[in-house]
Amino acid sequence: MNFNNFTIKSQQAVQKAVEIAKGNGNQAIEAAHLLKGMIEEGESVIKFIFQKLGINDTIILQSLDREIAKYPRVSGGQDPYLSKSANDALTAAFDYSKKKGDEYVTIETMLMGILSTSSPTASILKDAG
Repeated sequence: MNFNNFTIKSQQAVQKAVEIAKGNGNQAIEAAHLLKGMIEEGESVIKFIFQKLGINDTIILQSLDREIAKYPRVSGGQDPYLSKSANDALTAAFDYSKKKGDEYVTIETMLMGILSTSSPTASILKDAG
C-alpha cells in the first residue's frame, strides 16, 4: 500500500492515528485510532456524513475512547505498527477507490474501509446507525 495514493486529508488522518496510538501508549494502530484520527483531521467531511446519516459524533468519540482504553499499553520508544484490522480497513479503502476509478484514497473511502471490517470499530459505527 502506497501512502502517496492517499489524499492530503487521508494522510493527515493516518498521521493523527499514529499520534493517538503513541499518546495512549498503544503499540498497534487499530481501526479505532484511524476513525478517531479521521474525525479529528477530516472533521468537515466526517461531520457532514454523520449529519446526513443522523449520527451523533460525540457518542462515537466516547465509544472510541472507551475502545482505545482497552488496548494494551507498552512503554518504550517503539514506533506503532498497523494492526490487522487497520491494515484490512486501509486495504479495503484502497480497493474501494480503485473500483470507483479514483486515483486517491479519500476520507470517505477510509470510512467505507473501516465499515467493511469485522472490527469493534465497525460495530461502533454500525450501532450508531
